[in-house]
Amino acid sequence: MGVQGAKPPGPAEGPLSQSVGIAFLALRAFTIVLALAWLTANVRPIPPGTQAVVLRFGRVVTVQQSGLLWAWPRPIETVVKLPSAERQLAIKIRVGTARVTGIVDDVTVPDQVPDDAGLYLTGDGGVVVIDAGITWRIADAAAYYLAQDHVAPALRRLFQDAAVQVAAVRQLDDFMAVRPERASDPAAQAARNEVRGDLVSAMNRQLQSLAAQGAGLGVEVTRADVTALLPPSAKASFDAVLDATQRAEQGMATARTEAERTRQQSDRDRDSLLTGARAAADERISQARASTAEITALEAKMDPATRPSLLDQLYRDRIGAIMAQAGSTNAIDPRSVGRIILPGAN
Repeated sequence: MGVQGAKPPGPAEGPLSQSVGIAFLALRAFTIVLALAWLTANVRPIPPGTQAVVLRFGRVVTVQQSGLLWAWPRPIETVVKLPSAERQLAIKIRVGTARVTGIVDDVTVPDQVPDDAGLYLTGDGGVVVIDAGITWRIADAAAYYLAQDHVAPALRRLFQDAAVQVAAVRQLDDFMAVRPERASDPAAQAARNEVRGDLVSAMNRQLQSLAAQGAGLGVEVTRADVTALLPPSAKASFDAVLDATQRAEQGMATARTEAERTRQQSDRDRDSLLTGARAAADERISQARASTAEITALEAKMDPATRPSLLDQLYRDRIGAIMAQAGSTNAIDPRSVGRIILPGAN
């Protein structure tokens, strides 16, 4: 008869039951590790130069800059890394000079240009083909993530629209040096620099307008590097103008040289004539002074009381030289009644 209140003996713990217990413990620990790994899957550092967009069931909920990011694991939240706002990105809007053969020179392209290039009419009636490199940055990561597949074609279209607006109020010389005399003109160089700024401003105004309409791209244009090209149909005309300009400049240079030579010869002739005239005038003045020296001296001594005697003296001084030159003389008494001519010696 057994003792009342005694517990019945439990099943014996054999090796099999111990193995099953250990397996369950290992499975529990593995499950806990997996749960922890899943919970911390979206805990990650965001490196410098990068920003992260956090999506919760496909909807943008936050934007995380560089640093440690805490987010719910997938599929609750998804983390997408994007370049930061400080990083500059670039897109090339080119006429395809590297892909299309037959380039004549640096300023002309073939008639067959790619679709992303265009001919733009300038304000002075010229036509220019623009090759541009657009530099931009991500200003709104959330908007950029939603529109990133459309950013590149949208920037091309915005550039074309901005180029039409800018070209319409600019001259052809503001895009490229088509006239050699303005190639090094500081005003022309400043105008070409202003074209880049005008393109950037026009594109950013259109981006802001899209953002105001709720269709923003989340980007901002920071720079436009523009290379202007001539259409090939205009090359012959520009070559003719350039050739005519060079011939005109050569003719002007020759005319300036000839005019300078003529001016210098005229200066020499004038100096020679003036020198000769001054010498002749000085000589005649000297001769006149020598011829009138006696009369001048006589005039200085003349007095009404002595005037007859001075005149008689001057007569006697001069008459001797005059009579010496005569071969013979005849003296006639003016008071004689008979008009007799008597020969006489000198």
